Amino acid sequence: MTTQIVIHAGFHKTGTTSVQSMLRENASVLSPHLRVFLKDAFDDLTNKARAFSIDPRERTLEQVATAATAFFETIDTSDPRPILMASEDLSGHMPGRHGLECYDSAGLVMKCIADAAIARFGVTADLAFFFSTRDRDTWLRSTWWQNLRSTRLTDDFATYSAQFDEARSLEDILIEVSNDVAPARVTSQRLEVSTDLPVGPLDPILSLLDLPDLKRETLRVLPPENVQPDLGIDAVFLALNQSGLPEKDVQDAKRYVRKMARRNTD
Repeated sequence: MTTQIVIHAGFHKTGTTSVQSMLRENASVLSPHLRVFLKDAFDDLTNKARAFSIDPRERTLEQVATAATAFFETIDTSDPRPILMASEDLSGHMPGRHGLECYDSAGLVMKCIADAAIARFGVTADLAFFFSTRDRDTWLRSTWWQNLRSTRLTDDFATYSAQFDEARSLEDILIEVSNDVAPARVTSQRLEVSTDLPVGPLDPILSLLDLPDLKRETLRVLPPENVQPDLGIDAVFLALNQSGLPEKDVQDAKRYVRKMARRNTD
């Protein structure tokens, strides 16, 4: 029996949260056709992948491989349904954190995952990696916003984006991943394209899977999630991060501002 496995492993801020929310929302519809594993099913693997991204050594890579093997050993090999894994954290920490400029560790992590999948399901497994991408400028602005709201980032956007001038592009990383996981397939789709597809950014992922009996029109399509509100609150967050306020006060203030923003956008 050939098992089909698709791994949606990134990238951050390219519609991944929306994809995962739709997978959760439509779990009962998808379950007869597809086995879906989200981050909580392989927390140890994502933790090890992120650790390797900031400490790329042989020892930390071995920990990734061990975690990948442990996860795949929990999956029933006799179940004929395809498998979908989805978590952007498989690619490591988001660039802009811990001094990272891009996903330089992704290729080796994906190789560990590919090796573990093949070891469990055999060389006949139909293995594919899918990455959602995004226009460079809008992606950088989105990662800046995410880091601004989640950390004590004190750089304005111009300063923040300048540090990535020499960084490899997402497309460069995809080429590296393709080389590392061959003969497994690596495909991608820009968020700017997938947003307008029938089931949004989930659409190209489902298209990789053999799901002849799934009626996509029965799936509930959710609005985009984790989107920066166009209310100028980035300037507020930047000022809070640059202030001398204690961390708890800054986080409390951010939560209050975000709550007000939601009331004005709902």
